[in-house]
Amino acid sequence: MQIKKKVLKPVLMIAAVIICLAMVRLGFWQLDRAEQKKVILQQSIKLSEQVPVDVENLLSQLESASTTQRFRQVTASGHYLPEESILIDNQVFNSKVGYALLTPFKLSDSGKIVLIDRGWLTVGESREQLPKFKSPVEQVLLAGRLNVPYAKPPIWNDKYPVSDGMVWQYLPIDQFRQQTGLDVAPLVLELAPNLLADSESPEAKINWQLIDDEWVFKHQAYALQWFSMAAAFFIACVIVLLKTKRNSQKTPIDYE
Repeated sequence: MQIKKKVLKPVLMIAAVIICLAMVRLGFWQLDRAEQKKVILQQSIKLSEQVPVDVENLLSQLESASTTQRFRQVTASGHYLPEESILIDNQVFNSKVGYALLTPFKLSDSGKIVLIDRGWLTVGESREQLPKFKSPVEQVLLAGRLNVPYAKPPIWNDKYPVSDGMVWQYLPIDQFRQQTGLDVAPLVLELAPNLLADSESPEAKINWQLIDDEWVFKHQAYALQWFSMAAAFFIACVIVLLKTKRNSQKTPIDYE
């Protein structure tokens, strides 16, 4: 039995070293992600401070490198296509659950289409009754910024449908294109906060996601967690190894 323990001990030590190194590697990976997010953050802040441009001038760039124009302030002239409006479910504003209202918008000059994020609407008394809203029928000039579409929820199960009528759980652009037949741009135009969504609901709100260091701090915190776990695991392994060695010195060898 004692001989088996001697054989098992190096195997456990090797496994412990591999686990510890994996944790350290994950920590450095999070630091690398933090650096990437820092670059994106600086680019996003720079874009957000630039003078707004006509969104039609950016469409060719959006088709090839959509995220490079995220948070760019833009203007758009055209008219809504309200019959293709959708509601993104489970959107929280001031601790209340509601929907994000998105409506396709046909640009005047090119005829191309951009999805407009028109703001947040409360769920109301029942989910059986969707919030009411109205859309301008005339040509309008909009101002806002570009952002990525609503992402898949972290715990989303792909066996469930993304959309149920007008209500969508998130916004996969390719699926929206296929379902509506509209070749929408890969980025969404969020109306500026000083523009209320054209809604009958007095609680309609537009809330821009902040561009701050939280993006970077999150990955730095994850890195610290991995490094801390690696250190704790290493110390625990050393303590167990010392105790095992001490016990083996006190116990006579059994060759049976």
